[in-house]
Amino acid sequence: MKKILVLIPIVLACLIVKSQTKNEAQQDVAIVARSYANHIELRYFATSPILFNEANSNGYTIEKAILKQGVAIEKLNYTALKNSPFKRWSNQQLAQKINTVNKNDSNNIKLAGFAYSLTDTSVKVAQGDVLNSGLKTLKAEQDKADNTFAFVLMTTCQSALAAECLGLLVNDDEVVFGTTYVYRIRINNLNEKSKTGWSYCKAKCENFNEQYLKKNDVVKVKEGDGNISFSFPESKEYYAFKVERSDDNGVSFKQLTTTPTIKLRAHGYTGKSDFGYGDSALINYKKYYYRVVVSTIFGDDLLLSEFEATPRDLTSPPPPYLKSAKHISPNKVELIWEMDAKKTTDLKGFNIKRSDDVHGKFMLISKTILPITTTKFVDENFDKNGFNYYIVEAVDTAGNASQSFPSYVTLIDSTPPAVPIVTSATIDSFGIVTIKVKPNIEKDFMGYELQKANDIEHEFSIIHQTFNDSLGNNIFTIHDTSTLKTLTKKVFYKLISFDSHFNQSAPSKIIELTKRDTIPPVSGIITKFSVNDTAVIIYFENSSSEDATKNYLLRREKGVIKFDTIFTNSNIQTTSFIDKKIIGGKEYEYTMIAKDDGGLMSKMSRSILLKTIFNNQLPTPILKGSYDNQTNSVVLNFQIDVKLIEKKIMVEISRKEKKENVWAIFKTIKLDNNTFTDDQIKGAKGMIYTVRLIDSNDSNRTSNFSKVLELVF
Repeated sequence: MKKILVLIPIVLACLIVKSQTKNEAQQDVAIVARSYANHIELRYFATSPILFNEANSNGYTIEKAILKQGVAIEKLNYTALKNSPFKRWSNQQLAQKINTVNKNDSNNIKLAGFAYSLTDTSVKVAQGDVLNSGLKTLKAEQDKADNTFAFVLMTTCQSALAAECLGLLVNDDEVVFGTTYVYRIRINNLNEKSKTGWSYCKAKCENFNEQYLKKNDVVKVKEGDGNISFSFPESKEYYAFKVERSDDNGVSFKQLTTTPTIKLRAHGYTGKSDFGYGDSALINYKKYYYRVVVSTIFGDDLLLSEFEATPRDLTSPPPPYLKSAKHISPNKVELIWEMDAKKTTDLKGFNIKRSDDVHGKFMLISKTILPITTTKFVDENFDKNGFNYYIVEAVDTAGNASQSFPSYVTLIDSTPPAVPIVTSATIDSFGIVTIKVKPNIEKDFMGYELQKANDIEHEFSIIHQTFNDSLGNNIFTIHDTSTLKTLTKKVFYKLISFDSHFNQSAPSKIIELTKRDTIPPVSGIITKFSVNDTAVIIYFENSSSEDATKNYLLRREKGVIKFDTIFTNSNIQTTSFIDKKIIGGKEYEYTMIAKDDGGLMSKMSRSILLKTIFNNQLPTPILKGSYDNQTNSVVLNFQIDVKLIEKKIMVEISRKEKKENVWAIFKTIKLDNNTFTDDQIKGAKGMIYTVRLIDSNDSNRTSNFSKVLELVF
């Protein structure tokens, strides 16, 4: 029972979705139209078993009107279609029609007879008292009505004759090519107060394109091992599909599905899902050609997609077992693995891959694929200072691969890291020492040990170790703040580097520093500049002094004595600044100074004098406005810069009715006052405006367009 009822929303949704308007969340009757050159075909259906039974007795009233722009479809001038209301045929009408149809189309006749018999009201209803027998009899009657509704809906979607004999199909021949019509429908009822509401649909009379659904890329294909599967999204345009396949390069096609395939849903599911089909028992690497034909609610089958697919071997060989990975000599790592090649008839060979991270990317290190009889490999190019992980990969003739578990090789390390190279060492006026070291490149590098002495002849003592912090980060800038506790004028340092195996390097060169910094830093220099009408872009090099902590960019207007700081930079990576606080046409002088970590300031750099560009563009106006219900007009207000009050200015007004429409110039007026009334909005439900200013003496001198003003009436 529930499996049959699942079919109802699948097909009925096609009708309801295509016929709904924005004012109709639910409908009693769903209607859809298809246009041809000389007629428009209407298909419709009541949306529940109860409404269907009422319509089956009283018929459907259908009216039409010509679509007019700006007029709501509910207010169009409708006239009833000829022969409306449309009802289920009598037995005599059905017999006469069957005598005129093609007798070879027996399936069409059988479907019509089946649908006609299902809707025969003379069939005896259930007997018995539903109260005496519980709800069993009532439940049986409900299930019967639901079954009838589902079967009739499916039958009329497959047979035009079935739909026509039940009064569910109308061909409107009184149409004009190129004209758009609006149709409305409701269940006919003699009692005016109990008439159901109208449902609407639109259709333009034009040629029908049988290829309108065809879109080859709509199908997603998956090529499997001896099988092809594919899927495509559900659509309001169709409810079922057929699949055809060609095994002879597209010369001839054979239908794989004996009947149209319908996608079933779980009871109560309302979301979207895909149609799908799987074709199995295929020959790998043979190309197959497919066609997908979909069934529409108009009783025909249309081509949806044509595509090619080739099944292929996707079964990977069993993974090899990496038995051992050892560092057997200073320059050699040996791998030994096992693999039962007899269990894999299409095994091609092995690849060897290496990585410095067990979760990282493994790179191929074997130059060619190794033969299937190989069980050993020696790597002579491994990273002697880093981490080495290995995997063995088995590959078959189809390119499928499987991998062993990664194996880590512990290296026998007796090589110390390189001697530390100090790139800079400074001491400021507060006695703070900053030592910067060129980073060691060894992958097993662990850190530095800093040693200190107050005299070069004294023994150096360990004061700091920069071994990797808790996050695994290396430290290459070292500080010492203990220099003020000594009475000597100089202080001496040296560094020793360590690796993760605690091999240590020789000491670095001794660092000799003199306390108290009295040398100011070098100032930064301006390297180039760029000027436009709104800003000046200054490009510079920061101070080259190692102890410089800040770089200042200064500016003064020509004729002014004092420079002002306009930018302070503590990031040496920043080498430019955009100065937007300028006035077009004026001249400005720029220079730089620097400050070191001892608070010493540099001299000013060589300055540059720039003249900014005068901006001749009119200021952008501010647009406001409102709709007047009494006069059915829009009053626009323009706010302009005070500098333009005495100028001869024109206002160009552009407008459009909808967002998707193209802007059109509506009026160009003199700015005699700051308002304008638009009374040419008859029939519109809203209007969107924007304006710009134009110099009456120079039409090329304009402002930017104002912000958009959107009004809803």
